[in-house]
Amino acid sequence: MKILGIETTGSHMGACLWDDFRVRADKSFIDKAPRSPRLMSALDGVFSKASFGPHELDALAVDIGPGRFTGIRLGVSAARTLAQTLQKPLVEMTSLEVLAAEGSGWQTGKSFVWNFSEDMVCVLMDALRGDVYMAVWRFHKLTEKSRRGVPSGRSYHTFSHHFKLVHAPTLFGFDRFLHFFQSCFQAQSLLFVGSAAARYKKELSKAFGSRARFRPDVLDPKPHWVAALGSEKFFRREIKSFTQVRPLYLRPSYAEENAAKLPIYPNPVLTRA
Repeated sequence: MKILGIETTGSHMGACLWDDFRVRADKSFIDKAPRSPRLMSALDGVFSKASFGPHELDALAVDIGPGRFTGIRLGVSAARTLAQTLQKPLVEMTSLEVLAAEGSGWQTGKSFVWNFSEDMVCVLMDALRGDVYMAVWRFHKLTEKSRRGVPSGRSYHTFSHHFKLVHAPTLFGFDRFLHFFQSCFQAQSLLFVGSAAARYKKELSKAFGSRARFRPDVLDPKPHWVAALGSEKFFRREIKSFTQVRPLYLRPSYAEENAAKLPIYPNPVLTRA
């Protein structure tokens, strides 16, 4: 199963080729100003390292957001263009989902092994101006029956087999999120990941005490995880055509917000008419 993953929504931009449950080639870079030439260079780089070409791909996977507006548009446009040109299906995922997969401890190079000790994983991405992008997944532990022959706390199933989405990606003010989250999850143990989890670690630790754990190394989505999730979703046939994939914007861009604040003057031509 050959998948090309494209990631451009955060500071880690790039591409990853995934085949037979492992990375075949990975080219990423840190860039705070998304630019098309660098992404094209990354795409050329991964195929130069691989033993197969673009036409041998089974599908393409792309992170549709939320995240940086320019980056989202760049990645989705590139994925749609390649999918149309190569006549390949597309697999889409959110940046929050990509971070959840990495934070979950999914050991993608070791036959999908898990050892997850919390009840839930909460992804918090910094949306600036006191806002956060948030999504939550619940971990489904193995039953005693399904545990037979499997080491304690481990499973060889895929991410979505064990982690079920319980709150879809949403934009919250952080204070509102904290009030909502405390009222909804009063007993569960929680793993927080993402850039906003790092930014608000003090407040989250105070609110949830010993029930909260953090992964400070999981801040931005990476191409590796887009490709890994893309492989899993393709296996489940969660695919779309290039015409069906759209960027996920959970808030207007700054330009749109500023334009909405401008006064509206009457059209003099229409007024005279």
